[in-house]
Amino acid sequence: MSVLIPIPRKSAYQTFFLLDNDEHIQGAYQWHQDLAAEAFLILCDFEVLFRSKFHHVMASLNCRSGRDDWIISSTVRISLIETLKREIQEAKDRNEDFYPDPRNYNLHSAFNLTKKDKKNFINIIVDFLKKGKDDFNHDDLISSVSFGFWGSILKRLKTKDEGRLIESYLKNIFPFSSKKFDEEHLGNILDTLNRIKDLRNRIGHHDSIMRIPEPVEDSYDFYPKNLKNMIKSLTILLLSLLELVRDIDPLCAEALQNSKNWKSFFLLLKPESFHVYKANSGKLESYIICYLNECYMK
Repeated sequence: MSVLIPIPRKSAYQTFFLLDNDEHIQGAYQWHQDLAAEAFLILCDFEVLFRSKFHHVMASLNCRSGRDDWIISSTVRISLIETLKREIQEAKDRNEDFYPDPRNYNLHSAFNLTKKDKKNFINIIVDFLKKGKDDFNHDDLISSVSFGFWGSILKRLKTKDEGRLIESYLKNIFPFSSKKFDEEHLGNILDTLNRIKDLRNRIGHHDSIMRIPEPVEDSYDFYPKNLKNMIKSLTILLLSLLELVRDIDPLCAEALQNSKNWKSFFLLLKPESFHVYKANSGKLESYIICYLNECYMK
């Protein structure tokens, strides 16, 4: 496995964790990989919950009762699909790729989408149609947008109607929050979402999560310099994520804490687990030993 670790990355692990041989480097690398894998599954659970709640709130605040067509109005859906299908076929007949110009289509969105949003949704619809999926619904659309889309909508609340919508949106998205539903709270939520997105992107691009920055009040972020710092910063971030989930639904927060992924992540996020992996060169029994040690301690 060590041959799969590029030399620059190998050096980064060696320096950060103060390792002195290839077996220990391999163990640290595998510990990091297993930790990142568990973190990613937690982030997936969070994203599904968050976008589902957000979609429900967007529909309830922007659509008629019982409707969820805040992205594409049901009044134009059929004609939009037919137009795009025709243009896709025409481009195909000309042996050309089809690149839709979003300015040529009107989604009649209930919420004021940006040009970038509109282009993104048009491209998503075109992709559906090229695959023969013309029975897509709004759940299909929201599951296809990036995680950053939801944060961008929240950020827009600062300027939309001079910020008057902040309270109503935050109250509906985070109904169990005990904080004020004001711009300061919105800023804190956006900061946490950006940090979650950064962690998600790092893992998705197979980047290191050793130096996830730790927020410091009234100062610059602190970047971890060693194992102890790393454990602290990741703990702070995951607990911030849990707080958002609790503000959405305490039962979901409880379920997340009791999930296999959450327990496995925090089992691995211990100095003892790191040293088990290091001593065993990250072999399969490393996780098993960590798990058995945890059971014994209980």
